[in-house]
Amino acid sequence: MIRHRLLAALAVCWFAACSSSPNRPPQAAQPAPPPAAVRITQFYATQPKLARGEKSLLCYGVENGKTVWLSPPRQELSAALSRCVEVAPGKTTTYTLTAEGASGPPATQELTVTVGAARAHIVDVTVSSLTLKPGDLLSICFHARNAVSVEMAPLHFHAPNPAEGCTTDTPRKTTTYVVTAAGAAGDKDQERVTVKVE
Repeated sequence: MIRHRLLAALAVCWFAACSSSPNRPPQAAQPAPPPAAVRITQFYATQPKLARGEKSLLCYGVENGKTVWLSPPRQELSAALSRCVEVAPGKTTTYTLTAEGASGPPATQELTVTVGAARAHIVDVTVSSLTLKPGDLLSICFHARNAVSVEMAPLHFHAPNPAEGCTTDTPRKTTTYVVTAAGAAGDKDQERVTVKVE
């Protein structure tokens, strides 16, 4: 019995010695890979050129970000793959998007939104009557904003004051009057009114 136990113990020792590799160093635990670098994938304005008073959307995307902000003025944003925020700059403005990740330097991108003169806008056009008899006197008045000139067709009338004005006409037939206001940037706004002559 003792001999059998001794042989069994020797066999176990021999197997352990043969199966082990004393010349192979033990493997160290693999270090965790470093966090991926933060990256701005997109940053653009839906309307890069505005008239004063208009709004635009700034759209951006960030990968591997933890903190994201836009300036000026500084505002915290979500670290999203695709998102837009509304801006209404009063003058030409360069916006900076900054994103920070878990490690490494932050990522930044810039874009400029150009702001020009406010667009011309006709507030209203009024007439003394929409129905006349031939030879009746008609009065036409307008109010406009941000206009540098206002014309009325087919009267060839140029308003001395582009903010407001009136003129008269004696139409002999049904006539459509067109009021055109022009802005400083060459933009135009129009209103039409038709007066019926019976």
